[in-house]
Amino acid sequence: MTHTPVPRRWRVSPPPSAQQLAALGSIPALAARVLWQRGLRTAAEVEDFLHIDWRSRHDPFLLQDMDKAQARVQQAIAKRERIVVYGDFDTDGVTAVTLLMQLFQALNVDVHPYIPLRAGEGYGLNRDAISKLQSDGADLLITVDCGISNAAEIAYANELGLDVVVLDHHQPPAHLPPALAVVDPKRSDCAYPFKGLCGVGLAFKLFEALWKQGTRPKSLTARDLLDVVALGTIADMMPLSGENRVLVHYGLQAMRETQRPGLLALCRVASVEQASIDAQKVAFRLAPRINAAGRLEDALLAYHLLLAPDAATAQRYAEELNSTNVERQALMRSVQTAARELALERGQHEQKIMVVAGENFHHGVVGLAAGRLAEEFYRPVLVMGQEDAMCRGSARSVPGFNIVEALQACADLLEKYGGHAAAAGFTVAASNLPAFEARLQALANERISDDMLIPHLDIDTEARFSEINWESYEALEAMAPFGIDNPQPLLCSREVRVLEARPVGGDGQHLKLRLQQGGDMFNGISFGNGMLGAQLERGRVIDVAYVPEVNVWRNQRSLELRVVDIQL
Repeated sequence: MTHTPVPRRWRVSPPPSAQQLAALGSIPALAARVLWQRGLRTAAEVEDFLHIDWRSRHDPFLLQDMDKAQARVQQAIAKRERIVVYGDFDTDGVTAVTLLMQLFQALNVDVHPYIPLRAGEGYGLNRDAISKLQSDGADLLITVDCGISNAAEIAYANELGLDVVVLDHHQPPAHLPPALAVVDPKRSDCAYPFKGLCGVGLAFKLFEALWKQGTRPKSLTARDLLDVVALGTIADMMPLSGENRVLVHYGLQAMRETQRPGLLALCRVASVEQASIDAQKVAFRLAPRINAAGRLEDALLAYHLLLAPDAATAQRYAEELNSTNVERQALMRSVQTAARELALERGQHEQKIMVVAGENFHHGVVGLAAGRLAEEFYRPVLVMGQEDAMCRGSARSVPGFNIVEALQACADLLEKYGGHAAAAGFTVAASNLPAFEARLQALANERISDDMLIPHLDIDTEARFSEINWESYEALEAMAPFGIDNPQPLLCSREVRVLEARPVGGDGQHLKLRLQQGGDMFNGISFGNGMLGAQLERGRVIDVAYVPEVNVWRNQRSLELRVVDIQL
């Protein structure tokens, strides 16, 4: 069955006045307009934004319970206790475990990693794992990127004599788990100025807290850890604003210079030149390969890659991850196609929320499939894989509809759930599925307006082709790292003439363009818009939304346009 996507509505803010632009200092007018639209109002603010200061990080002890966490870890080090670092199976969890393992190994601590299997154990703490870790001699359990929703499991760990420190960034429940320390910037009583740290960011803040209190491994510095901080923060789609902007900026520098065998091998299999690593390459080339391990196999594979001692070992792990990622891509396409057909058959694309369950949907890729469908249909989507009497699924939402709050409203029907406003995971008994779907539909009808289901494109500023040059491009690039809360600058140009438009790619799904405005011409590429080629005859006048990018051909650099949307 087919479905015609809703055209995107462009939202272009009115341009600032010449006087307002002048207040931003001597930068190209195009970049100044973008910076103004992003809330910068003075030359001093522009200077702070473009020249990221390592010293602008926040004191780790502003995090509620960080003092307790740091003191308990120092006690474990002094008493030579056994520490277990228990992480999630996604890139954030894996990098957080990697960071703390590196730290504790450098301090000669008896430390062991534990990352649960997605298939057998699921997200977060479980009683069987806790029992085994305690019987193996663990004294202190540190959770990273999980734990905030595991009150019962943490109470059980306490009964067994285990102390638990939680480092988590997910939305806390009404009652915090009974851990010795619960470090989560989203706690209502936490005064930490920046709420966007993820699991690996919190692990780094623990490193900073220990460092401030004099626990300083001789063989390890902050720079040795920042590569994995950047990797996990970008992969977890955290806001690249505030303190994350600082950590990722310096983390990307560290990645471009790292000697970590695992990252060098990962770059090789992903065809990423180390010197050119940026946030986009991390998000779309490196992180998916790390994530693939936890989705289909065992996330410890990715952990072993990141801590591989030499190039040969790292290469073996990287090649295995690469082949796992190829398998993950094929599986995701299969689940996405099947879920899409089910949704269309049931007319769910006409509802305000889509809820799809399939018997053969692999739980490791349901979140990816939900994300693709939410993007296509522009509404919240829940995709579940049903196994026996249980359905395990993932949800992706649209701006304005907090999906984890929706799941909270269905808590009595769920076995477990957790996540963020935009993405969440959950388990529901198959017998509760009809009631669960009905309640979600009622919530969606109540909370989602028709306007919220119209996809929009936020465009920074309108531009003339004559403004696109190397000087303005470099000024725009100075706003990096780009990601959530700081996307690549998106421009639009009106009344652009088509000189050439032809489908390219294996099945003609992309569009190669040659465009002209006045006396200026640019080549462009529009991914996924190959079907528009027939409507773009030579001489047709269109409006285009685009990102200026560098194209390198036979060692020659030129500016071209990555065309994001076309209005006919």
